[in-house]
Amino acid sequence: MEVSIFQAILIGILAYAGSLSGALFLGTLGGWYILSRPLVSGLLIGLILGDITTGIIVGVAIQVVFIALVTPGGAMPQDLNAAAYIGVTLGIISVKSGATIESAVAIATAVGVVGTIFHNFMMITNSFWNHRALASVEKGDSKGLFFNSLIGTQITQILLRAVPTAIIVYFGAGVADKIITMFPIDSFTMRALSALGGLLPAVGVAILLKQVVKKNMELIYFLFGFTLIAAFGINMISIAIVGAFFAFLHFNYSATKVAVASGGDAIDEEDDL
Repeated sequence: MEVSIFQAILIGILAYAGSLSGALFLGTLGGWYILSRPLVSGLLIGLILGDITTGIIVGVAIQVVFIALVTPGGAMPQDLNAAAYIGVTLGIISVKSGATIESAVAIATAVGVVGTIFHNFMMITNSFWNHRALASVEKGDSKGLFFNSLIGTQITQILLRAVPTAIIVYFGAGVADKIITMFPIDSFTMRALSALGGLLPAVGVAILLKQVVKKNMELIYFLFGFTLIAAFGINMISIAIVGAFFAFLHFNYSATKVAVASGGDAIDEEDDL
């Protein structure tokens, strides 16, 4: 599968728009938390490459791996933006060439690890603009402050996001096709990538559960949903509706307990008086 220069440029622009420090689409809100999600990027890249179905399938599979990714204090264990645009694009190309979805997930995860180089270098470079911005404040230079705090940082962002993404996507398409030709689907390399890619979503879900589950007994909710899918073949939309129902019951039950406890405290206080 070939990627044209125009398609590569479009994907590069989306990578910049969805980056952590991008100024477009409401900044972090519309960029990082929406455009940089593999689920969204898979749809957009699939639209650009002319295969929305494969884009969504690859994007969803990669999204599960990064579903619990957090960046506390700016720390970036993996670069989600690189995985969402470089990784998803190469994953779609690999699947179109005959690779499995699991191997595409492994490729995107590896890209995410390497992509931290772009993120860390960008943060180092932005410190240069920060010093210039502070110097402009001391001089009372409003134009210099505007340029160094907004224009300069966005130029760096474009150079370190849009440009590398477009180049890698454009030249990487042919490399991906050659790799698939060299390592057929039944080769040890591809089977190993498929096995690794099959394990990674489980790791993502496990990290998410570790963050949201307060008591071990609460795992019963997850096991109940897993059983419904595995044993009865219920689709994800139905599971989401069932989950919303249980969440509503749990919310009402918790609110009732709080109300009863508050009322009891009030009665005790009246008795004391």
